[in-house]
Amino acid sequence: MRLLQLCTRFPPGGIQRHVIDLTLGLRARGQDVWIAGTRGAWMSEEIDPKFRHIDVHNVAGEGGSTLRRLWTALKSGLALRKVLKKERIQLVHAHESAPALVAWVATRGLGVPVFVTFHGAEPERIAEFGRIARMCADLIITPSHNSARDLIEHGGVPEGKVKVMGLGVQQKPRPPVDEIEKLRSELLGADGQTLIVTVARLAHQKAIDHLILAAKQALKVNPALRFVVVGDGPQREQAKNWLSESGVGDAVRFIGHSDNAPLYMAAADLFFLPSRWESLPITIVEAFQQATPVLATDTAGVTELVDESVGAVVPIGDIEAMAAQLMAMTSDTMRLKHLSGNALARAGDERFSPPYVQAAFDALYAEWLERK
Repeated sequence: MRLLQLCTRFPPGGIQRHVIDLTLGLRARGQDVWIAGTRGAWMSEEIDPKFRHIDVHNVAGEGGSTLRRLWTALKSGLALRKVLKKERIQLVHAHESAPALVAWVATRGLGVPVFVTFHGAEPERIAEFGRIARMCADLIITPSHNSARDLIEHGGVPEGKVKVMGLGVQQKPRPPVDEIEKLRSELLGADGQTLIVTVARLAHQKAIDHLILAAKQALKVNPALRFVVVGDGPQREQAKNWLSESGVGDAVRFIGHSDNAPLYMAAADLFFLPSRWESLPITIVEAFQQATPVLATDTAGVTELVDESVGAVVPIGDIEAMAAQLMAMTSDTMRLKHLSGNALARAGDERFSPPYVQAAFDALYAEWLERK
């Protein structure tokens, strides 16, 4: 099969990781797969000879006025159309709504099917995504059953056009114990006792402002808590201001992007993800792989990953509930140890296995093209 995976852009991120891993897995299975989108740190012509730069980023919200974004979608779609013809692409798999719109323009009259994956959105955007997906895609894929329900109930997508597919998460090896202890000692400092780590982009979706507010409340009860945020993003300067205004001192630290996020997760007593929206967060599975329990907000597929045996789930934006769980979970070391063992066991579920998920996508593409 000759396939193309289309993404908005390629900074470090969960969607990008999924697209790249899926591409590599399909190639290992013998398929001919191209990648396209706006080049970035994780993908460019230098990194992959089958990458094609298409300006999809400026079709998304950052691209300016609606008229300007539509004009970019037309130009980008025509550029992608040339790629599809030249490489004789049989199916385009877009990831999110802007790539879906570009793919729709590119495939007009070519008879090339378009799939689009919904990776989650704020509630008010689900209806908009549904409109775009209904127009642009032959099949809408999502990794979460709850997200599938949202697309049907709030996005107006016919049930027959929605399919739930897993997200394979590459197994990250457990770091050496001495490295874990060294980092843990460094992050806790002289007075810290319990380490809470967040790995996330500094962006509105990830609710870093809520993290700081919840940390501030929890620290009033337990000043020995230490919070570390691993990641970078568009809210970097805002986050620094929030931190400065909060008065929590060095108890909450931002360390920027790291190529070794699993080491931070392994050093943590608890992984905390206070997002405003998600579909099925890869970082939660990565925390499980490091035997780290999880506290997360109730966004779409989070409850499909996290229950009381491996952590806790709290309402989105509920600072009081976040702080209460932070205090409750970190005050019981025996419970944390029990949750840790369960988290590691859950990481081995077949639904997180990249070969299993990649084989399922391989079969789905083949079935669709045979039917066509």
